[in-house]
Amino acid sequence: MLENHKIFKTVVGGREVSVEVGKYAQQANGSCIVRCGDTVVMVNATMADKPRDGMDFFPLSVDYEEKMYSVGKIPGGFKKREGRASDKAILVSRLIDRPIRPLFPKGLFNDVTVIATTLSVDPDISPEPLAMLGSSIALSISDIPWAGPTGSVVVGIVDGEYVINPTLAQKEASLLALNLSGTKDAIMMVEAGAKEIDDEQMVGAILFGHEEIKRQCAFIENIVAEVGKPKREMDLYHIPEDLDNAVRAFASEKLDYALDTFDRVERQNRQDEVEVETLEHFADIYPDMAREIKDSLYYITKEKVRAKITNAGVRPDGRSLTEIRPIWCEHGILPRVHGSGVFTRGQTQVMTTCTLGTISEVQKLEGLDNEEYKRYMHHYNMPGYASGEARGLKSPGRREIGHGALAERSLEPVIP
Repeated sequence: MLENHKIFKTVVGGREVSVEVGKYAQQANGSCIVRCGDTVVMVNATMADKPRDGMDFFPLSVDYEEKMYSVGKIPGGFKKREGRASDKAILVSRLIDRPIRPLFPKGLFNDVTVIATTLSVDPDISPEPLAMLGSSIALSISDIPWAGPTGSVVVGIVDGEYVINPTLAQKEASLLALNLSGTKDAIMMVEAGAKEIDDEQMVGAILFGHEEIKRQCAFIENIVAEVGKPKREMDLYHIPEDLDNAVRAFASEKLDYALDTFDRVERQNRQDEVEVETLEHFADIYPDMAREIKDSLYYITKEKVRAKITNAGVRPDGRSLTEIRPIWCEHGILPRVHGSGVFTRGQTQVMTTCTLGTISEVQKLEGLDNEEYKRYMHHYNMPGYASGEARGLKSPGRREIGHGALAERSLEPVIP
């Protein structure tokens, strides 16, 4: 009845991890259940049969679901129903996304979703590393084209020793919280928070973690050899060689002139003129291929900018490789605010405010962790007007939540 049902086991950080495939979510392209102790995470990967019309980027969606039943809780609120993803769940989704996204083939425009769901959580064994490991396994055993596998670990430093996937008590005592992902050959993602450790300790933690990642990759390769599906042959989007050569011959010198100015606005205007001229020239030669022509221009421009930087040591705005944009700062700009300041570098500008509240104003968290309160909150917002876009205000997106968490992680250890 379940002839494809298999269970594979390995050891990560001194604890047994089992991977179950072929029993649940059998209609997904790839699915697995990852267990360590009483922590259980299910990861499913699916891909649409056809590319999405008009898509010019890879539509990958990664979601990490925290289910309150996994820790024996009923969701709060009037409806008592699971709601929108918490900030922590969004941050974990981004952690899963970063190492897997670069390994999909260029030109793949089919929708791909990776969903990791917590089914049971032991507070002492974090589900996040299991979700990251499971995402690699689900993609590796699926027929979705992907150049994995990857491995993922959390590295801590406790009593001067490196620890893989530390327990709750070890996390509290650790000088480092390093999220690390990579292939057997290279590191793909590093995210860390630390208590002022030195460079040597950080490099050592990365090397230590990569050894565990190599073991995970070998483990996944064994799973793929036994139950993996053949990868699907895809008709990937590409720029025809003859079109690319023709665009290069026509537009190369024009782009040289367009890029030969340090004024950003003038440079963009010149590039726009080259694009219009090129599209008009090839309208009859390559009808209905405006997208390919624009993409060819983009890659030619990218090559020229890179060559100028690497060969001449000059960036598009005229700066050398070690030169930064002009910086100016102000503080105390808002009279009735506890703290305020502006930091400006070139055309990038940030206004920050700070409010000191009472103990009763700490943030109460509802999640899978034992931590119930949060005393320091760092919120990042990027309204449309900051980049000259005409769009209204909306709730913070994943990028904004991620950037806020990055700043929060760097400042929280030094706040009294």
